[in-house]
Amino acid sequence: MSNPLRSQPVALPADRPATGSGAPEDPIAERIRELEAELRELQHRAKNSLQLVISLLKLQTGRIRDPDARAAYEQTLVRIEALAILYRQLHESGTGTHVNLGRYIESLADAVKHGTPGGLANVPIEVKSDPIQIGLYEAMPLGLITAELITNSLHHAFPEQGWIRVSVTQENNGRARLIVEDNGRALPAGFDTTAEDGLMLAEALAAQLGDTLNTESDAAGTTASVSFPV
Repeated sequence: MSNPLRSQPVALPADRPATGSGAPEDPIAERIRELEAELRELQHRAKNSLQLVISLLKLQTGRIRDPDARAAYEQTLVRIEALAILYRQLHESGTGTHVNLGRYIESLADAVKHGTPGGLANVPIEVKSDPIQIGLYEAMPLGLITAELITNSLHHAFPEQGWIRVSVTQENNGRARLIVEDNGRALPAGFDTTAEDGLMLAEALAAQLGDTLNTESDAAGTTASVSFPV
């Protein structure tokens, strides 16, 4: 005689899979989460490493007596800080892949201004940007270009107080445009951008973004612009 208390296997309908805490997790979704966590950890380490490099370099700044060597050294610090800010904001964004471009440029402009010697921290820098989220591989060259252009204005444009304006506008062709302008002294006639390491770097980075660096200068000031993909 069969035992009525013996448990019998229960078959679920084929179109109703088992659910709940014991259900197996999608391995693809699980792997994506693992990779995202690894990416955030790498960005966190990159941010900390860059900040450590900046701190170590700043310890040596006061020992450099030659003005040209000191200027080159400080510009290197600005470039590294541009990358450190980017990785910090990538980490803070939660996405690990995109940053708010307006926020990034505001932080970058503030860092460049206060990292420039000679009392130029009082020169106001106004930043206006359309709401644009930008990926790491576009933000990196764009941030370095912005830092170079602001530095160039601070170093060469102002015998007296003036202003710098940075704007980013969305265009209709899948690109946006960065414009950096000031009301300082015009560039000298026949000015060769290849004679300036910073501007030469900016031109090379503009080519990475699929454009050329456009510079115009007159008695009213200097304007530089470059477009980039979004």
